[in-house]
Amino acid sequence: MSIEETTVSIMWEIASIVEVLERKGLCTKQDLYEMITEFRRKNPCASIPETAIPEPYLLTETENKIIDDILELLNKNGLTSHQSQNLLERLGRIIEMGQRVAKGTTY
Repeated sequence: MSIEETTVSIMWEIASIVEVLERKGLCTKQDLYEMITEFRRKNPCASIPETAIPEPYLLTETENKIIDDILELLNKNGLTSHQSQNLLERLGRIIEMGQRVAKGTTY
C-alpha cells in the first residue's frame, strides 16, 4: 500500500470516528477542530499548514449533507476505502472533463 493510500485510509477511518462521536452527541466537529488547534499550538513541530486540510467548520450545510449522503452510499454498497477512493477519483476526472468541455478545451 502506498503512503497516499495509507493516508487516505486513515483519513476515512478518522472521519468515520468523528461522525460517530458527533452523532452520539459526544463531540462536534468544531470541538475537534479546537482540540487540534490547541494540540498544534502546544506542539509546533507537529503542526501542518492550515491550508493542507480544509477545516470541517468551513463546509456549508449543503456540502455537509452531500458528504454525509456520499458516505452513506459508499457504506451502503459495501465499498472498501480503496474502492471508494478509486470511485471518487474517477468522479473527479469526470467533473474535470466536463469543465474542459464547457471551456472548449479537451487536452
